[in-house]
Amino acid sequence: MTVEETLEEGKSEFDMVIRMMFLFLNLGEITNENRSLSTKVNYKERIVFSAMDKLMGGHFNKPSDWEVLTDIEKDFRLNQTIESVMPKE
Repeated sequence: MTVEETLEEGKSEFDMVIRMMFLFLNLGEITNENRSLSTKVNYKERIVFSAMDKLMGGHFNKPSDWEVLTDIEKDFRLNQTIESVMPKE
């Protein structure tokens, strides 16, 4: 396999993981519409952190201060992470 093929394969996997993450996040928006912020953040956390773990080959760790953050702060950080991988138009 050439370097170019390896890079393309990695990009394809990245794109697939990100698309799946967005799919599940969108489903969560619908199913968690009338839920508490805590429930919404917990759902979003599971989806985003699972995607990051997959992309990092199982070596993802939550931020060291994650457990002491408020749900508002967690939601803000999760949204920043989501925006950072959102495809640019």
